[in-house]
Amino acid sequence: MKVYKSINNNIVSAFDSNGREVVVIGKGIGFKAREGMPIPKEKISKVFVMGSQDNLDRLKDLFAHLQKEYIEITDEILTYAKQELNKKINENAYFTLADHISFAVARMKEGVVFQNILTAEVRRFYSKEFQVGLHAIKLIKQKLYIDMPEDEATSIALHILSAQYDISLSDGFKAAELLGWIINVVAKHAGNRIDTENYYSERFITHLKYLIQRIIRKEPPPAGDDWIYDMLKIHCPKEIDFCETIAAEILEMHQYELRKHEVGYMALHIKRIGL
Repeated sequence: MKVYKSINNNIVSAFDSNGREVVVIGKGIGFKAREGMPIPKEKISKVFVMGSQDNLDRLKDLFAHLQKEYIEITDEILTYAKQELNKKINENAYFTLADHISFAVARMKEGVVFQNILTAEVRRFYSKEFQVGLHAIKLIKQKLYIDMPEDEATSIALHILSAQYDISLSDGFKAAELLGWIINVVAKHAGNRIDTENYYSERFITHLKYLIQRIIRKEPPPAGDDWIYDMLKIHCPKEIDFCETIAAEILEMHQYELRKHEVGYMALHIKRIGL
């Protein structure tokens, strides 16, 4: 591996053995580094590989203006998230999450505490992402000696959620908010609280997550047959009418029209839960 450009005393951009440009971290590797100089393997602590030149340039810019500790923590969080969730994480999360952590630390040092209004929803319906957020605030405490509140775990969980869905952070916020709204409307209609650990409830929530992903990304629904809707319209008219009401609200709030088979599947899930 050979130096291309020095970013600072401990970070350089370099070319690997395949001629691919990467960003390399190592103590002192950028000090007096010159283009073409070989980098001793024993000095390399981390190599960052990006999927595009644009993202690589963004990463180099991030290293140039942000403390490397924030990016290293971000990398640990995202590595942990990939392992725990077993899902692809959009590499844009490196930039948004690293910036978020730096601002969150600055806020905490100034005594500014941020409350996230979606903490209850994220903890309940996106529990795996929330656990990643809790792991993240533990890392921040260990490495930066900053004690973050659980609301910050929610914010980090929303970054992970957005990176999974390949949507913006604001859209990730909308997704969590919409899921919480639908579940609360269904529970209120039934006059009770939905047991999220019930098998059919879990399937319903999973179904809603995929539906909401399509709504937020404005994706067309998968192909489906209207026979479920037609059958339930006869045998379970209350469930169909209720889901039609939800569909009308979604159309008004998000300009997304649910097809008949989508309404039918939602009604079927509600019927199975026994609400």
